[in-house]
Amino acid sequence: MEFVEEVAFAAKHKDWMVVKKLLIEQNTAPEEIALALASIDKTLVRKAYEYAGVKAEVVEAYVARVAKKGRTFANLSAVFSTLKPGEVKAALLEACPTPAHYPLAESYFVKKLLEEIGFDPCLEPETLAKVYPQLKIPKPRGNFGKKKK
Repeated sequence: MEFVEEVAFAAKHKDWMVVKKLLIEQNTAPEEIALALASIDKTLVRKAYEYAGVKAEVVEAYVARVAKKGRTFANLSAVFSTLKPGEVKAALLEACPTPAHYPLAESYFVKKLLEEIGFDPCLEPETLAKVYPQLKIPKPRGNFGKKKK
């Protein structure tokens, strides 16, 4: 039995559906495979937290309040040093259905905070596109905004 080389991910649950595929041929560059995997990861991470019970929008709103823009290690250090554990916990518990979910919200908070400051904790398709300008990042399907006349 011969297998086709590919990267494939498909998920459907209620109203959420995603399909990501890449057929790997002899001339497929490794960075194209990395892009497919990074795209799958980006899709999965937020959804995984939502399915785990974390209200992602609550965490993201809190991140927007506490983050300082500017991708420097000094800024990264400053942001983390100004966080008050009690205040963080209170804000993140609002994103949790039960206090037991706090570690999940905290994990998402750290990830989103790093992203907001400018540090990607995971490989992002946009970062790959900067390193490999020849990569084409697929645009999401759908109607986004008014059509230009």
